[in-house]
Amino acid sequence: THGNTNYIYMRTKAILCAASLAAGALTSMAQVYSQNIVGYVNVAQGASGGYNYLSNPLDASPNNAATNVFPNPDPTQDYSGPYDGSQLQEWTGAGFKVSVFDSVTTDSTTGFTTLGGAQTACPNLPGGKGFLVLNSSGLTTITFVGQVRTGTSTMVLAAPAPLVSIGSMIPVSGDLIANLGFANPDPTQDYSGPLDGAQVQMLKVAPNGAALGYNVYVFDSVTTDTTTGFTTLAGAQVAAPQIPLAGGFLMGGLSSPYTWTQTLNP
Repeated sequence: THGNTNYIYMRTKAILCAASLAAGALTSMAQVYSQNIVGYVNVAQGASGGYNYLSNPLDASPNNAATNVFPNPDPTQDYSGPYDGSQLQEWTGAGFKVSVFDSVTTDSTTGFTTLGGAQTACPNLPGGKGFLVLNSSGLTTITFVGQVRTGTSTMVLAAPAPLVSIGSMIPVSGDLIANLGFANPDPTQDYSGPLDGAQVQMLKVAPNGAALGYNVYVFDSVTTDTTTGFTTLAGAQVAAPQIPLAGGFLMGGLSSPYTWTQTLNP
């Protein structure tokens, strides 16, 4: 089976559930397994009634409709689906559109309703899209299941543009530059880094799950300003933002279009 290109490598817990994904470890397996790597990612949830900023790190089957990314079966049709009552919130550029998980087919054939109870379209959650989940169903863990995106993944961030809601296209976590692949070189040290001035905003959540606003990080390539590559809005050095596995965030304020490139070699 080692030469079978349809072989699916399933033992991914040790790889995907780690704090970061080592591309070199996967590279060492390339002579044994094919590129069809199926895995899962467990994400611990906060308090019931709490917010979680997420992004789909895998490709769900047969597509990335929210009903595939977050299966919500309810064979007894009594609102016992694991996500029933929780909210999925999509950034529109000006605010968040709310869709409520609803597994009862007499309420909705799409799996979702509006806050008012009317049927609404099933959201689409492709890789790289950030979204909020308001956990109202008591879940302690969300599990993403799907195929790992291998090779090169890219996302074009437009400029000038309002904030966009994004997340890693591959299952990695950590420093936005060192681990997630954002690059902001400035060899002349004259604020000519392609991301200089752009902002990253990460949701702050209280112990009870309430949203407390956002921590803001500003890209700054000039090493006399900061050795981390980031400052506060006031210009003080700040540690680089750490993106959790399957974490989402807001980004905006680019002065020119930027292509974010991530590579994962199996």
